[in-house]
Amino acid sequence: MTMFTRDGLIDMLRSNVVTVTFTKVNGDERVMTCTLLSEHIPNVPTTNGQVVVKETSSNTVSVWDVNANGWRSFRVENVKSISMG
Repeated sequence: MTMFTRDGLIDMLRSNVVTVTFTKVNGDERVMTCTLLSEHIPNVPTTNGQVVVKETSSNTVSVWDVNANGWRSFRVENVKSISMG
């Protein structure tokens, strides 16, 4: 299994729309298309043009789900794969 870092994931999300496959807390697998690109997120706070990432935990990443049009989060250690687009 590939290990991802929180900072690495945030960097990818700030410059791309990505598809993240991860295991939810209840054990189900979830595939989510998400981003931290400000042009995809309505009414988003930015600093120096970058989305301000909510600090929920050092183990989770809050992202904008482009299909559900809402904020979602996942645990970094539960990420199975990431693909661009």
